[in-house]
Amino acid sequence: MKQSDITYHDVPRETFLYVDELIDQNKEQLNTYLDRLLWWNKRINLVSRDVPRETIFEHIRHSLLIHRLPAYQNSSLIVDTGTGGGLPGMPLAITSPEKEFILNDIVTKKVMAVKQMARTLGLKNASAVDFSIEKATINREFLMVTKHAFKINDLVQMTSGLPWQNIIFYKGMNFADEISGPSEEFSVNAYDLYKESRESFYKNKALVVISRS
Repeated sequence: MKQSDITYHDVPRETFLYVDELIDQNKEQLNTYLDRLLWWNKRINLVSRDVPRETIFEHIRHSLLIHRLPAYQNSSLIVDTGTGGGLPGMPLAITSPEKEFILNDIVTKKVMAVKQMARTLGLKNASAVDFSIEKATINREFLMVTKHAFKINDLVQMTSGLPWQNIIFYKGMNFADEISGPSEEFSVNAYDLYKESRESFYKNKALVVISRS
């Protein structure tokens, strides 16, 4: 991958409005997830202890912004690696009951908490596993997502033997230095979350989609 091969896009305001409607439609389950995340966070360090509820809710909204990306819409199996407390996988599983989700983290106690939250929410489309993603055994095409857990080159190299077709990274706009060196053929599309929204939470934030040719 080369930095010069990156194609940049703006995320339209309509996407944010669509996600707000999605949140409203799933308000009860998303609030229950947030309640359980905060409950577990007092016992296990899933998110920063001093982050207020309102900020965590913004992270849930942030998680849902991939809903309108073709890479997400065209995938039936999504693997969220480095999920921590279930972001972005848990909000996505709540709002996409027709898709299958595997939430993965190397830390066993975090996966235990995610399993318990999925059980409380009655999610039939989400499972959680505790191993390094490079040791995964997945026999069909899938989309991989990760929220601030890996550098781009590192994850691409770790999972080169897995049948993913796209990886969506939740990144800052300064991600380009994570893309360098010889590699197989990929396309890279970056979606600026701030330019159209003008919301301070999204300043310098991007969605970066790595696609196999």
